[in-house]
Amino acid sequence: MKTAESSRAESAKNNPAVIKRGSVTVKVYRGSRLVQGTEYPLFTVSYYNTDGKRIRKTFADAREAKEEAELTAAKLSRGQSEVLTLTGADRGQYLQALESLKPLNLPLTVAVDEFAAAKHRLPLGVTLITAVDEYTRRHSTLPKTVPETVNEMLEDRRAAGCSSVHLRDLDSRLNQFAELFPGRIESITPSHIRNYLRGLTRGDGQQVTNRTRRNVQRIINCLFHFARKRRYVLRDVVDEICEIESPKVGVAEIGVFTPEQMRKMLNAAPVELKAVLAIGGFCGLRTAELQRLQWRDVKLSQGVITVGADKSKTASRRVVPISDNCAQWLVSAARSEGPVSPAKHDRALNNRLQRLMGRIKMNWVRNGLRHSFCSYRLAVTHDPARVATEAGNSPNMIHRHYKALVTEKEGNEWFSIFPRTDALPVTETQS
Repeated sequence: MKTAESSRAESAKNNPAVIKRGSVTVKVYRGSRLVQGTEYPLFTVSYYNTDGKRIRKTFADAREAKEEAELTAAKLSRGQSEVLTLTGADRGQYLQALESLKPLNLPLTVAVDEFAAAKHRLPLGVTLITAVDEYTRRHSTLPKTVPETVNEMLEDRRAAGCSSVHLRDLDSRLNQFAELFPGRIESITPSHIRNYLRGLTRGDGQQVTNRTRRNVQRIINCLFHFARKRRYVLRDVVDEICEIESPKVGVAEIGVFTPEQMRKMLNAAPVELKAVLAIGGFCGLRTAELQRLQWRDVKLSQGVITVGADKSKTASRRVVPISDNCAQWLVSAARSEGPVSPAKHDRALNNRLQRLMGRIKMNWVRNGLRHSFCSYRLAVTHDPARVATEAGNSPNMIHRHYKALVTEKEGNEWFSIFPRTDALPVTETQS
């Protein structure tokens, strides 16, 4: 006669625990086995693989049997029954690999194929993680906004000893750019740059010239090269931006003063402006160089003017010969110290020159003094390289812009403009 306990045991054996995942069913049977006269519990996990073959696995612990049943049901429901045929360490590694790939949603076969392909390409002894770290180092960026990058670049240029004129130009153009693009510099695209250059206008609302656009583009390119060195943008981005086609710039018409006009200006100019006119017209210094020039750099006894790297537009030192007629104009104006220009800045100097031209009923020619020097000097010397050295320019630029603008006779007349011995000093009437 069966006892109640034996009845319950037989019922558990005949009615197994069922684990279901989708259409997959895995059963866990409870039984026992006799070892040397002692009966021990026995749990059997039973299921059918994809080939229809029945698989049985036995466990002494109910928890282990249940975990195996749940794992088996999950794998079978995902079509990964091949894991069930592995045993031992291989099976553990397989399961661990699948777990590692789960966040990537990447099949094991794809991961293995990519790993093998990468290893084939790497030099012997270089690990894949080393290659990844190197790639990340080269292609990662640090978060930095355009205004922050601009400020860093300006500080870098100041520390490098760039001239105040160059720094003012950078400050003006780059901060205007930063105001329009205050976000991360890595977010700037070539399209942004193109649209920005096309939309540049002057203070009066008129479109700027293509030459101005080219100058602004050059400065923006410098900003992105600086950002790349600081790892704020990727090299590929900088390359794309620097490959933007520059606006076409035609050869500007060169305006010069005639010898008669120059003589009229010098005779009418106040003493403090005569030196500016003479050095600009007979030595070829740029307006900005004149504004920075000190009298100690004008060496009349040696017949030369030293334009230091801090005063030159090109940041390179040069020595300019003082022509005989220029030396005569400088005698009455020369000082031992102090600035040559009587004005505090370029705009103030231009205003004084404009007032002079108004008094003598003449129009001022933009960059006319320097253009006149280069044109007349080339006509007299027939030597573009020499003129380029004196003017701080390239021979190609001298040849392209100033060749055949004036005759040699006019050139000799230009450098024969001397002060009148009977002329009285002129002082400017302040308005």
